[in-house]
Amino acid sequence: MKPDSIHTALIGYVFLLLMMPIGGVAQANSPSAAEIRAYMDQAQRDLRDNQPDAAIKAYQAVLRLDPNSVDARADLGVVAMSTGNWSAASEQLDAALKIQPSNSQVQALLGLCDIRLGRTEEAERLLSDAFPMLHDPKLKREAGLTLVEIEFETGELEKASTFLLPLEASAPGDAAISYAAFRVYSELTFRSIQSLAINAPNSPQLHRALAEHMVNDGRTEAAIIEYRKALAITPDSFDLHYELGQALIAESHQESNLAEAQKEFESSIRLKPGSARCECQLAEVETLRSNPAGASSHFVQALKFDPDAACAKAGLASQLIDEGKNQQALDYLQAAVRSDPYDAQIHYHLATLYRQMGNKDAAAKEMETFKELRDVADEMKRALHPDSEHN
Repeated sequence: MKPDSIHTALIGYVFLLLMMPIGGVAQANSPSAAEIRAYMDQAQRDLRDNQPDAAIKAYQAVLRLDPNSVDARADLGVVAMSTGNWSAASEQLDAALKIQPSNSQVQALLGLCDIRLGRTEEAERLLSDAFPMLHDPKLKREAGLTLVEIEFETGELEKASTFLLPLEASAPGDAAISYAAFRVYSELTFRSIQSLAINAPNSPQLHRALAEHMVNDGRTEAAIIEYRKALAITPDSFDLHYELGQALIAESHQESNLAEAQKEFESSIRLKPGSARCECQLAEVETLRSNPAGASSHFVQALKFDPDAACAKAGLASQLIDEGKNQQALDYLQAAVRSDPYDAQIHYHLATLYRQMGNKDAAAKEMETFKELRDVADEMKRALHPDSEHN
């Protein structure tokens, strides 16, 4: 693995790590304990003053008094890491780990050094052993991302995903973790489709996988063909009827598409009665036909099936706004946004309604949220479908 591919955030972190206890200093009742503590404190002051050379001398003084000081050796290793001296860092951290083999922090730091020195197999062993035991979030993040990179580079995607799960749980908004997850899961998806194509070339699963991929790629017309192929083999699939209906609406709002989509959603309901999401889709069909009464009946039915259905609450709120029933609409929209805080249109309708009701501050806040969500969606669309503007 190329050293530059490893996350450079480590360098900014190492000085913070020096302020944390790693191993153990001399026993409190030993003659040199006070002197060792004084040197360790001096080293930390030197680091805070950005004087690593002075800190190194203080740590070396500790080692003359106590050659088995895990703290001093580990901190010397971290200082060397901060200056890019990976060989010296590895030497000190290896010595610290020999003194205290169970120290997961030192183990992880040594693994990160080994990556920089091209010792990928040893780094993987050290980081894998240390990762479950790490508690410091920054070191755990760095170790986890490095492990994901190692496994991705060697094609061990399933192993990479096992490290991603705790990383995503601990920091769901972390961009580096999200990107690592995107790479791994995208490659796993491609491999799965490839496996289906080889082992089950005319299976409904392959046609559905291709259709879903095409929908995500913005090729709804091609996706519709694949959905129909899948349904020809398994006509009793609730999900296939539902997804085909969605693709038809996404492809065109012409009546021919709306009529076919309606049939697909109705087929879904026959196969799986009580689906709130199907009722919301049927309401969408009626809304596109400019039939508010028909849409309302489906929204009401959706709420009977699922009282928390955000799509139904937002749909009814939109109709209530048109009827001038603002307070009722507000109640529905506030409930809808609690159920689905990332739906941009709900925030837009809230902004519009708050403005009508004279609540300028709330309107501005909701409009800001709407624009943020819309911009994210637009950016994703441009990234995933760069040619769509020319089609």
